[in-house]
Amino acid sequence: MPDKEFTRKVCGLLVDACLIIVLASFLSWTFLTRVVMQGFSMNPTIKDREVVFINRLYKNMLKLNRYDIIAFYVEDQENIKRIIGLPGDHIKISSGNIYVNGSKIEEDFMQVFLSSNFEQDLYVENDEYYVLGDNLDSSKDSRYKDFGNIPKHRIIGKVWNKFGER
Repeated sequence: MPDKEFTRKVCGLLVDACLIIVLASFLSWTFLTRVVMQGFSMNPTIKDREVVFINRLYKNMLKLNRYDIIAFYVEDQENIKRIIGLPGDHIKISSGNIYVNGSKIEEDFMQVFLSSNFEQDLYVENDEYYVLGDNLDSSKDSRYKDFGNIPKHRIIGKVWNKFGER
């Protein structure tokens, strides 16, 4: 017959392990989700079919910042893009350059230049975000009228970590 003390310790460890698993599952289900990148619009930062984890806390509780990469819905389809314009920002695209509040954006993640024929001048409304893909030649994003700015209620969360290809 097993020792009662040993049995009690084993049962205690099993209960602790179960609680940890339940708590971890609850936290990940509540605050994290995963999205599979579809397409080449975020190359080379996030590749086609790469799995990313999304932190849902950034939707309502934490602040989103310029250059954060977010996941969101457009027409019930998940998308991943980078925030360029925050609520209240003035966005101007002219002569192949992007300006935010009068300052030219020159970031390493933007490796493809815009066509010098494309012009845009707009203000980002409250609770909206202007997003672009890192691969500007292959990205349908806020530059297009049928895509537009992303309302906050469509945001899933901020990209937290890449996992690898699916």
